[in-house]
Amino acid sequence: MQVAVDTEHHLVVTHEVTNVGSDRSQLARVAKQAEAVLQTDTLEAVADRGYFNGEVVACDQAGITVILPKPMTSGAKSEGRFGKQRLRLFARG
Repeated sequence: MQVAVDTEHHLVVTHEVTNVGSDRSQLARVAKQAEAVLQTDTLEAVADRGYFNGEVVACDQAGITVILPKPMTSGAKSEGRFGKQRLRLFARG
């Protein structure tokens, strides 16, 4: 299930039930539905890093600004090493 919520009033704007196993390809469609329901020319969609793929491009082409964290692309964890997020830098003084 995909849901779009108005962050100012905390109300559900639109929703969609799907039987697709992944929600990676759902952002643009639901964002466009929310834009239509809200009758606005500008929309900011906030999503989690799982949506970071072609959906961002599709939203950009539709004039929808997407705010989401960058995906973790380091292969270190899958290779048994620590990723960058686990490293700390220490200043010598």
